Amino acid sequence: MEAWKQMKQNLALIVGSTIIAIFIMEALLRGMGIPSTLKSGWGWENSAGRKLSKYDALTTNQFGYRGQSIHYQTEDYVVLLVGDSQVEAYANQPEHMPEQFLQEFLTSQLHKPVKVFSLASSGWGQDQQLLALQEYFNLYRADLVLLWTTPGNDFWENAFPDRSATSQAGPLKPTFRLTDGELYGPFFLSGSYLHNSAIVQLIETVMANFQKETLEQRILRRWLQKMPSFHKTRKPENEYVCEGLTVINQVEFFNTILDLNNEIGYTVKSGEDFLHSRSHFSPFMINPSRRDEYLVAITKSLLWHVKMEVEKHHSKFLAFYPVREDFDKRGKQMVKCVTDSQGNIFRVSLDYTRLLKDVISSEDLVVFDLPGGNEIVVSRSDRHLNNLGNELGMKKLSLSLKERSLFD
Repeated sequence: MEAWKQMKQNLALIVGSTIIAIFIMEALLRGMGIPSTLKSGWGWENSAGRKLSKYDALTTNQFGYRGQSIHYQTEDYVVLLVGDSQVEAYANQPEHMPEQFLQEFLTSQLHKPVKVFSLASSGWGQDQQLLALQEYFNLYRADLVLLWTTPGNDFWENAFPDRSATSQAGPLKPTFRLTDGELYGPFFLSGSYLHNSAIVQLIETVMANFQKETLEQRILRRWLQKMPSFHKTRKPENEYVCEGLTVINQVEFFNTILDLNNEIGYTVKSGEDFLHSRSHFSPFMINPSRRDEYLVAITKSLLWHVKMEVEKHHSKFLAFYPVREDFDKRGKQMVKCVTDSQGNIFRVSLDYTRLLKDVISSEDLVVFDLPGGNEIVVSRSDRHLNNLGNELGMKKLSLSLKERSLFD
Protein backbone atom coordinates (compact mmCIF):
# COMPACT_ATOMS: atom_id res chain seq x y z
CA MET A 1 0.00 0.00 0.00
CA GLU A 2 2.84 2.36 0.89
CA ALA A 3 4.57 1.54 -2.41
CA TRP A 4 1.39 2.36 -4.37
CA LYS A 5 1.09 5.70 -2.54
CA GLN A 6 4.71 6.49 -3.34
CA MET A 7 4.17 5.58 -7.01
CA LYS A 8 1.20 7.97 -7.27
CA GLN A 9 3.24 10.75 -5.67
CA ASN A 10 6.08 10.17 -8.11
CA LEU A 11 3.67 10.13 -11.04
CA ALA A 12 2.06 13.39 -9.89
CA LEU A 13 5.52 14.93 -9.52
CA ILE A 14 6.50 13.85 -13.03
CA VAL A 15 3.25 15.16 -14.55
CA GLY A 16 3.49 18.41 -12.64
CA SER A 17 7.13 18.92 -13.57
CA THR A 18 6.35 18.18 -17.22
CA ILE A 19 3.52 20.72 -17.29
CA ILE A 20 5.73 23.36 -15.66
CA ALA A 21 8.52 22.59 -18.14
CA ILE A 22 6.07 22.94 -21.06
CA PHE A 23 4.89 26.31 -19.76
CA ILE A 24 8.48 27.48 -19.34
CA MET A 25 9.43 26.26 -22.80
CA GLU A 26 6.32 27.92 -24.28
CA ALA A 27 7.21 31.22 -22.59
CA LEU A 28 10.85 31.03 -23.70
CA LEU A 29 9.93 30.29 -27.30
CA ARG A 30 7.41 33.13 -27.43
CA GLY A 31 9.91 35.47 -25.86
CA MET A 32 12.47 34.61 -28.52
CA GLY A 33 9.90 34.77 -31.34
CA ILE A 34 10.43 31.13 -32.30
CA PRO A 35 8.73 30.27 -34.54
CA SER A 36 7.77 33.58 -36.09
CA THR A 37 4.08 34.41 -35.72
CA LEU A 38 2.01 32.97 -38.53
CA LYS A 39 0.58 35.93 -40.44
CA SER A 40 -2.99 35.65 -41.65
CA GLY A 41 -4.95 38.30 -43.50
CA TRP A 42 -3.93 41.76 -44.61
CA GLY A 43 -4.96 45.39 -44.85
CA TRP A 44 -3.43 48.25 -46.82
CA GLU A 45 0.08 48.02 -45.43
CA ASN A 46 0.46 44.38 -46.51
CA SER A 47 -1.81 44.55 -49.52
CA ALA A 48 -0.57 43.44 -52.92
CA GLY A 49 -1.89 46.79 -54.12
CA ARG A 50 0.30 48.67 -51.65
CA LYS A 51 3.39 47.31 -53.38
CA LEU A 52 2.13 48.63 -56.72
CA SER A 53 0.84 51.97 -55.51
CA LYS A 54 2.79 55.21 -55.79
CA TYR A 55 0.61 57.03 -53.26
CA ASP A 56 1.12 57.67 -49.56
CA ALA A 57 0.47 54.75 -47.23
CA LEU A 58 -0.91 57.07 -44.52
CA THR A 59 -4.35 57.33 -46.15
CA THR A 60 -5.82 54.58 -43.97
CA ASN A 61 -8.79 54.36 -41.64
CA GLN A 62 -8.90 53.06 -38.09
CA PHE A 63 -8.84 49.44 -39.27
CA GLY A 64 -5.78 49.83 -41.46
CA TYR A 65 -7.66 49.78 -44.76
CA ARG A 66 -7.08 52.38 -47.45
CA GLY A 67 -9.57 55.22 -47.20
CA GLN A 68 -10.60 58.23 -45.19
CA SER A 69 -10.69 58.15 -41.40
CA ILE A 70 -13.98 57.00 -39.90
CA HIS A 71 -15.61 60.05 -38.34
CA TYR A 72 -19.26 61.04 -38.65
CA GLN A 73 -21.94 63.10 -36.95
CA THR A 74 -25.36 62.01 -35.72
CA GLU A 75 -27.11 63.55 -38.71
CA ASP A 76 -24.76 62.01 -41.29
CA TYR A 77 -25.94 59.25 -43.62
CA VAL A 78 -23.19 56.62 -43.29
CA VAL A 79 -22.33 54.29 -46.15
CA LEU A 80 -19.83 51.42 -46.14
CA LEU A 81 -18.20 50.49 -49.43
CA VAL A 82 -17.01 46.90 -49.07
CA GLY A 83 -14.91 45.01 -51.61
CA ASP A 84 -11.42 44.21 -52.84
CA SER A 85 -8.88 45.99 -55.05
CA GLN A 86 -11.69 47.80 -56.88
CA VAL A 87 -12.62 49.63 -53.66
CA GLU A 88 -9.03 49.92 -52.42
CA ALA A 89 -8.16 51.61 -55.74
CA TYR A 90 -4.42 51.35 -55.19
CA ALA A 91 -3.61 53.05 -58.51
CA ASN A 92 -5.65 56.17 -57.74
CA GLN A 93 -5.03 59.21 -55.60
CA PRO A 94 -6.89 59.17 -52.25
CA GLU A 95 -9.25 61.91 -53.48
CA HIS A 96 -10.12 59.80 -56.53
CA MET A 97 -11.01 56.62 -54.68
CA PRO A 98 -14.55 55.26 -55.21
CA GLU A 99 -15.54 56.29 -51.67
CA GLN A 100 -14.87 59.95 -52.46
CA PHE A 101 -16.82 59.97 -55.72
CA LEU A 102 -19.74 58.09 -54.18
CA GLN A 103 -19.80 60.43 -51.18
CA GLU A 104 -20.01 63.43 -53.52
CA PHE A 105 -22.80 61.96 -55.67
CA LEU A 106 -24.90 60.75 -52.74
CA THR A 107 -24.56 64.06 -50.91
CA SER A 108 -25.94 65.79 -53.99
CA GLN A 109 -28.84 63.34 -54.23
CA LEU A 110 -29.82 63.22 -50.58
CA HIS A 111 -29.29 66.92 -49.87
CA LYS A 112 -27.83 65.97 -46.51
CA PRO A 113 -24.37 65.12 -45.16
CA VAL A 114 -23.09 61.73 -46.35
CA LYS A 115 -19.98 59.85 -45.26
CA VAL A 116 -18.63 56.89 -47.24
CA PHE A 117 -15.97 54.63 -45.73
CA SER A 118 -14.03 51.75 -47.28
CA LEU A 119 -13.59 48.23 -45.94
CA ALA A 120 -11.46 46.57 -48.61
CA SER A 121 -8.08 45.25 -49.63
CA SER A 122 -6.65 43.68 -52.77
CA GLY A 123 -7.35 39.96 -52.97
CA TRP A 124 -10.24 39.94 -50.52
CA GLY A 125 -13.23 37.67 -50.95
CA GLN A 126 -16.48 37.66 -48.99
CA ASP A 127 -14.76 35.82 -46.13
CA GLN A 128 -12.52 38.81 -45.37
CA GLN A 129 -15.36 41.23 -46.03
CA LEU A 130 -17.59 39.47 -43.49
CA LEU A 131 -14.90 39.61 -40.83
CA ALA A 132 -14.20 43.28 -41.55
CA LEU A 133 -17.89 44.11 -41.21
CA GLN A 134 -18.09 42.32 -37.87
CA GLU A 135 -15.13 44.32 -36.64
CA TYR A 136 -16.59 47.57 -37.95
CA PHE A 137 -20.01 47.10 -36.34
CA ASN A 138 -18.41 46.49 -32.95
CA LEU A 139 -17.50 50.19 -32.94
CA TYR A 140 -19.50 52.08 -35.54
CA ARG A 141 -22.86 52.29 -37.31
CA ALA A 142 -23.90 52.39 -40.95
CA ASP A 143 -27.11 53.19 -42.77
CA LEU A 144 -26.18 51.38 -45.96
CA VAL A 145 -23.62 48.72 -46.88
CA LEU A 146 -22.67 48.39 -50.55
CA LEU A 147 -20.64 45.33 -51.53
CA TRP A 148 -18.74 45.64 -54.82
CA THR A 149 -18.70 42.11 -56.18
CA THR A 150 -15.86 40.83 -58.37
CA PRO A 151 -17.13 37.52 -59.80
CA GLY A 152 -13.90 36.88 -61.68
CA ASN A 153 -12.12 36.61 -58.31
CA ASP A 154 -14.58 36.17 -55.47
CA PHE A 155 -15.66 32.58 -56.01
CA TRP A 156 -12.25 30.90 -55.91
CA GLU A 157 -10.91 33.27 -53.26
CA ASN A 158 -13.71 32.29 -50.88
CA ALA A 159 -12.90 28.59 -50.94
CA PHE A 160 -9.28 28.39 -49.81
CA PRO A 161 -7.20 29.42 -46.77
CA ASP A 162 -4.69 31.23 -48.98
CA ARG A 163 -4.75 33.60 -51.94
CA SER A 164 -3.23 31.90 -54.98
CA ALA A 165 -4.53 30.67 -58.34
CA THR A 166 -1.83 28.02 -58.61
CA SER A 167 -0.92 24.86 -56.70
CA GLN A 168 1.58 26.88 -54.66
CA ALA A 169 0.18 28.36 -51.46
CA GLY A 170 -0.16 32.12 -51.35
CA PRO A 171 -0.57 34.49 -48.38
CA LEU A 172 -2.62 32.89 -45.60
CA LYS A 173 -5.96 34.40 -44.60
CA PRO A 174 -8.81 33.67 -42.19
CA THR A 175 -11.48 31.75 -44.04
CA PHE A 176 -14.54 29.52 -43.68
CA ARG A 177 -15.61 26.03 -44.60
CA LEU A 178 -19.05 24.98 -45.88
CA THR A 179 -20.17 21.56 -44.63
CA ASP A 180 -23.66 20.18 -45.26
CA GLY A 181 -24.90 23.67 -46.01
CA GLU A 182 -23.56 25.14 -42.76
CA LEU A 183 -20.76 27.71 -42.62
CA TYR A 184 -18.00 27.03 -40.08
CA GLY A 185 -15.11 29.26 -39.09
CA PRO A 186 -13.26 31.44 -39.35
CA PHE A 187 -10.16 29.29 -39.40
CA PHE A 188 -6.58 30.58 -39.33
CA LEU A 189 -7.19 33.88 -37.61
CA SER A 190 -3.95 35.62 -36.71
CA GLY A 191 -2.74 34.43 -33.33
CA SER A 192 -5.08 31.43 -33.25
CA TYR A 193 -3.32 28.79 -35.36
CA LEU A 194 -2.87 25.60 -33.30
CA HIS A 195 -4.20 27.52 -30.30
CA ASN A 196 -1.26 29.91 -30.70
CA SER A 197 1.05 27.35 -29.12
CA ALA A 198 4.69 28.13 -29.95
CA ILE A 199 5.72 24.54 -29.20
CA VAL A 200 3.13 22.96 -31.47
CA GLN A 201 3.78 25.49 -34.23
CA LEU A 202 7.50 24.82 -33.95
CA ILE A 203 6.87 21.10 -34.36
CA GLU A 204 4.63 21.81 -37.37
CA THR A 205 7.28 24.06 -38.89
CA VAL A 206 10.00 21.45 -38.42
CA MET A 207 7.80 18.78 -40.02
CA ALA A 208 7.00 21.11 -42.92
CA ASN A 209 10.69 21.80 -43.46
CA PHE A 210 11.41 18.08 -43.32
CA GLN A 211 8.86 17.56 -46.09
CA LYS A 212 10.38 20.49 -48.00
CA GLU A 213 7.29 22.64 -47.91
CA THR A 214 6.28 25.90 -46.25
CA LEU A 215 3.88 25.95 -43.33
CA GLU A 216 1.34 27.67 -45.62
CA GLN A 217 1.71 24.85 -48.16
CA ARG A 218 1.17 22.29 -45.39
CA ILE A 219 -2.00 24.08 -44.28
CA LEU A 220 -3.27 24.23 -47.88
CA ARG A 221 -2.53 20.54 -48.51
CA ARG A 222 -4.57 19.51 -45.47
CA TRP A 223 -7.39 21.88 -46.43
CA LEU A 224 -7.63 20.43 -49.94
CA GLN A 225 -7.92 16.91 -48.55
CA LYS A 226 -11.22 17.84 -46.90
CA MET A 227 -12.73 19.56 -49.93
CA PRO A 228 -15.12 18.00 -52.48
CA SER A 229 -13.68 16.00 -55.36
CA PHE A 230 -11.71 17.77 -58.06
CA HIS A 231 -11.26 17.32 -61.81
CA LYS A 232 -9.32 14.44 -63.21
CA THR A 233 -7.23 15.18 -66.27
CA ARG A 234 -9.21 16.46 -69.25
CA LYS A 235 -7.31 15.99 -72.48
CA PRO A 236 -8.21 17.66 -75.79
CA GLU A 237 -10.10 14.63 -77.07
CA ASN A 238 -12.57 15.11 -74.22
CA GLU A 239 -13.39 18.64 -75.37
CA TYR A 240 -13.63 18.37 -79.15
CA VAL A 241 -15.71 21.59 -79.20
CA CYS A 242 -12.48 23.45 -78.47
CA GLU A 243 -10.77 22.18 -81.60
CA GLY A 244 -9.78 24.87 -84.08
CA LEU A 245 -10.14 27.78 -81.69
CA THR A 246 -7.38 30.39 -81.58
CA VAL A 247 -5.12 29.71 -78.58
CA ILE A 248 -3.89 32.77 -76.70
CA ASN A 249 -1.98 33.33 -73.45
CA GLN A 250 -4.13 34.53 -70.56
CA VAL A 251 -2.13 37.69 -69.87
CA GLU A 252 -1.99 38.62 -73.54
CA PHE A 253 -5.72 38.00 -73.93
CA PHE A 254 -6.75 40.41 -71.19
CA ASN A 255 -4.10 43.00 -72.11
CA THR A 256 -5.34 43.15 -75.69
CA ILE A 257 -8.97 42.14 -75.22
CA LEU A 258 -10.36 45.28 -76.84
CA ASP A 259 -8.13 44.85 -79.89
CA LEU A 260 -8.88 41.19 -80.59
CA ASN A 261 -11.34 39.87 -83.14
CA ASN A 262 -14.57 39.42 -81.23
CA GLU A 263 -16.11 37.44 -84.07
CA ILE A 264 -14.04 34.32 -83.32
CA GLY A 265 -13.69 32.02 -80.33
CA TYR A 266 -10.56 31.67 -78.21
CA THR A 267 -8.95 29.08 -75.99
CA VAL A 268 -7.14 30.88 -73.18
CA LYS A 269 -3.91 29.21 -72.09
CA SER A 270 -3.23 29.71 -68.39
CA GLY A 271 -0.87 28.68 -65.62
CA GLU A 272 -3.74 28.51 -63.16
CA ASP A 273 -4.70 25.31 -61.37
CA PHE A 274 -7.94 24.31 -63.11
CA LEU A 275 -7.83 20.72 -61.88
CA HIS A 276 -8.10 21.82 -58.25
CA SER A 277 -10.48 24.77 -58.89
CA ARG A 278 -7.89 27.37 -57.98
CA SER A 279 -8.66 29.57 -60.95
CA HIS A 280 -10.58 32.62 -62.14
CA PHE A 281 -12.34 30.32 -64.62
CA SER A 282 -13.33 27.50 -62.25
CA PRO A 283 -16.84 28.73 -61.33
CA PHE A 284 -17.67 29.06 -65.01
CA MET A 285 -16.86 25.52 -66.15
CA ILE A 286 -19.58 24.05 -68.36
CA ASN A 287 -18.84 20.61 -66.92
CA PRO A 288 -17.94 21.52 -63.33
CA SER A 289 -16.36 19.27 -60.76
CA ARG A 290 -17.91 19.03 -57.30
CA ARG A 291 -15.17 21.37 -56.12
CA ASP A 292 -16.06 23.92 -58.82
CA GLU A 293 -19.64 23.78 -57.55
CA TYR A 294 -18.37 24.22 -54.00
CA LEU A 295 -16.88 27.61 -54.94
CA VAL A 296 -20.34 28.81 -55.88
CA ALA A 297 -22.05 27.27 -52.85
CA ILE A 298 -19.71 28.81 -50.28
CA THR A 299 -19.90 32.20 -51.97
CA LYS A 300 -23.68 32.10 -51.77
CA SER A 301 -23.49 31.20 -48.09
CA LEU A 302 -20.95 33.93 -47.30
CA LEU A 303 -23.03 36.57 -49.07
CA TRP A 304 -26.07 35.51 -47.06
CA HIS A 305 -24.08 35.81 -43.84
CA VAL A 306 -22.83 39.24 -44.89
CA LYS A 307 -26.42 40.35 -45.42
CA MET A 308 -27.48 38.92 -42.03
CA GLU A 309 -24.59 40.71 -40.32
CA VAL A 310 -25.60 44.00 -41.92
CA GLU A 311 -29.29 43.68 -41.13
CA LYS A 312 -28.52 42.63 -37.56
CA HIS A 313 -27.13 46.11 -37.09
CA HIS A 314 -30.19 47.80 -38.63
CA SER A 315 -28.49 48.70 -41.87
CA LYS A 316 -29.53 48.15 -45.49
CA PHE A 317 -27.51 45.80 -47.70
CA LEU A 318 -26.94 45.77 -51.45
CA ALA A 319 -24.37 44.09 -53.65
CA PHE A 320 -23.55 45.70 -56.98
CA TYR A 321 -21.69 44.93 -60.17
CA PRO A 322 -20.71 47.22 -63.06
CA VAL A 323 -20.96 45.34 -66.37
CA ARG A 324 -17.98 46.28 -68.54
CA GLU A 325 -17.10 45.99 -72.21
CA ASP A 326 -13.84 44.12 -71.63
CA PHE A 327 -14.43 41.43 -69.02
CA ASP A 328 -18.15 40.98 -69.35
CA LYS A 329 -19.25 41.60 -72.92
CA ARG A 330 -16.15 40.67 -74.91
CA GLY A 331 -14.85 38.06 -72.48
CA LYS A 332 -18.21 36.29 -72.40
CA GLN A 333 -18.44 36.38 -76.19
CA MET A 334 -14.90 35.33 -77.03
CA VAL A 335 -13.63 32.86 -74.40
CA LYS A 336 -14.95 29.38 -75.21
CA CYS A 337 -12.29 27.14 -73.63
CA VAL A 338 -9.33 27.28 -71.27
CA THR A 339 -6.27 25.05 -71.09
CA ASP A 340 -3.47 24.65 -68.57
CA SER A 341 0.25 23.98 -68.99
CA GLN A 342 -0.35 20.19 -68.90
CA GLY A 343 -2.78 20.30 -71.82
CA ASN A 344 -5.93 19.78 -69.77
CA ILE A 345 -8.77 21.60 -71.49
CA PHE A 346 -12.17 22.80 -70.32
CA ARG A 347 -15.16 24.54 -71.85
CA VAL A 348 -16.28 27.67 -70.03
CA SER A 349 -19.04 30.28 -70.14
CA LEU A 350 -17.83 33.57 -68.68
CA ASP A 351 -21.26 34.88 -67.76
CA TYR A 352 -20.44 36.83 -64.61
CA THR A 353 -23.87 38.43 -64.23
CA ARG A 354 -25.74 35.13 -64.53
CA LEU A 355 -23.65 33.54 -61.81
CA LEU A 356 -24.09 36.55 -59.52
CA LYS A 357 -27.84 36.22 -59.92
CA ASP A 358 -27.51 32.59 -58.82
CA VAL A 359 -25.91 33.56 -55.50
CA ILE A 360 -27.57 36.93 -54.72
CA SER A 361 -31.31 37.58 -54.73
CA SER A 362 -32.56 40.19 -57.21
CA GLU A 363 -33.72 42.45 -54.39
CA ASP A 364 -30.16 42.60 -53.07
CA LEU A 365 -28.29 42.97 -56.38
CA VAL A 366 -27.72 46.11 -58.46
CA VAL A 367 -26.29 45.55 -61.95
CA PHE A 368 -25.56 48.43 -64.30
CA ASP A 369 -23.64 48.98 -67.53
CA LEU A 370 -20.34 50.81 -67.31
CA PRO A 371 -19.51 51.98 -70.83
CA GLY A 372 -15.95 52.62 -71.95
CA GLY A 373 -12.80 50.81 -73.00
CA ASN A 374 -9.14 51.51 -72.38
CA GLU A 375 -9.86 55.13 -71.43
CA ILE A 376 -11.47 54.06 -68.12
CA VAL A 377 -8.74 51.65 -66.93
CA VAL A 378 -5.31 52.23 -65.40
CA SER A 379 -3.51 50.69 -68.38
CA ARG A 380 -3.80 47.86 -70.88
CA SER A 381 -1.91 45.61 -68.47
CA ASP A 382 -3.81 46.82 -65.38
CA ARG A 383 -7.53 46.80 -66.01
CA HIS A 384 -8.56 48.28 -62.67
CA LEU A 385 -10.61 51.43 -63.09
CA ASN A 386 -8.71 54.71 -63.27
CA ASN A 387 -9.97 58.09 -61.98
CA LEU A 388 -12.45 58.45 -64.85
CA GLY A 389 -13.62 54.85 -64.46
CA ASN A 390 -14.21 55.25 -60.74
CA GLU A 391 -16.08 58.51 -61.24
CA LEU A 392 -18.32 57.03 -63.94
CA GLY A 393 -18.88 53.84 -61.96
CA MET A 394 -19.88 55.60 -58.76
CA LYS A 395 -22.14 58.00 -60.67
CA LYS A 396 -23.91 55.08 -62.32
CA LEU A 397 -24.20 53.35 -58.93
CA SER A 398 -25.70 56.41 -57.26
CA LEU A 399 -28.25 56.77 -60.07
CA SER A 400 -29.15 53.06 -59.77
CA LEU A 401 -29.70 53.49 -56.05
CA LYS A 402 -31.95 56.46 -56.72
CA GLU A 403 -33.96 54.45 -59.28
CA ARG A 404 -34.61 51.87 -56.58
CA SER A 405 -36.08 54.62 -54.40
CA LEU A 406 -33.58 53.53 -51.78
CA PHE A 407 -33.53 56.89 -50.04
CA ASP A 408 -37.28 57.63 -50.06
